Amino acid sequence: MSKEVFEEANEAFVDDRYDQAYELYTKALDSDDKTNNQFTSKVLAARAQCLLKSKKYADALNDSNNAIQLDETNIKAYLRKGTALYYQDSKDEALKTFIRGLEIDSVNDQLKVWKEKCEKDLEEKKPKTTTAEKPTPVAAAVPAPPAKINHSFYQTDTVVTIQIPIKGLKKDQVQVQTTDKTLSVSTKIPATGNDYSLEFDLAHPIDSSRTTFNVTGFNIEIKLYKQQAIQWSSLDAKSSANKSQPPVPMSRPVTQKAPTYPSSSQRAKNWDKVEAEIKKDEKDNKEDMGDANAIFQQLYRDSDENTRRAMNKSMYESGGTCLNMNWEEVGKGKVTCEPPDGMEYKKYDS
Repeated sequence: MSKEVFEEANEAFVDDRYDQAYELYTKALDSDDKTNNQFTSKVLAARAQCLLKSKKYADALNDSNNAIQLDETNIKAYLRKGTALYYQDSKDEALKTFIRGLEIDSVNDQLKVWKEKCEKDLEEKKPKTTTAEKPTPVAAAVPAPPAKINHSFYQTDTVVTIQIPIKGLKKDQVQVQTTDKTLSVSTKIPATGNDYSLEFDLAHPIDSSRTTFNVTGFNIEIKLYKQQAIQWSSLDAKSSANKSQPPVPMSRPVTQKAPTYPSSSQRAKNWDKVEAEIKKDEKDNKEDMGDANAIFQQLYRDSDENTRRAMNKSMYESGGTCLNMNWEEVGKGKVTCEPPDGMEYKKYDS
């Protein structure tokens, strides 16, 4: 009974129903016969993560400590405890917790990322002094929890591409860590200064040695290379969609001609020709334009009001896969997302 309720709680958590997930984790603990310390510790660590999402850091710390008492090898309990301490501005203790976790699992990338974050924050917090002056105590504010931003993904038989819509970032401001079974992304949102993080166990194994990522003016784009040519129903191993159906093999579609990029326009366009023209413009105007983002900015700046409306609406509603400057077309209805042939677009709420 307790294990069934625990699975229900995990599904509620994946669907962002944190209040319901908390109640189900509590129910699982109440019905637990307490004969399997590792299972009880696992439930407590899961409920601690639920409490972190609800910003109840003191309660999350209590559950994490209880989980560690029952199972000193529970890595997720150390991760939850350290995170709870971090957001209560106990970064010294948080660092010790992450270090203790790495003594048990030295290759855990999530623990490594949090350890480096604590070390960096503590180093920046140290006052700069000279021989003639003494450090002045500074009251440190409790940092805001990581922001929630929806991300999406599409796939081929070999690659899963994840897009995270955060504007204004540079590549050196983003940290992406993967193992064959996990993904961890962290950065700061330029518009607000808030932390952003994305962490979960992957639905299927990848070749982490080939992971790449790029940062544009609009997105963080991460490419994960599959170990098997199967259809991913979800990114997260805990997703109910992932558990409800067996993996489906994928095969690369055979095409007689190069695929055309999706567009809401009813008139076919030669996108190879468009790309060649853009590259020519970039070369001819290299000093003034800089990159493709500058081209987009110039197009937007030099356009009339209806053209700007069409550009904004088509980019937003298509998930960044379509740019249409004709308001008469775009204004007729919602612009759909149509990834290139052989790819599939899916939304996933973190």
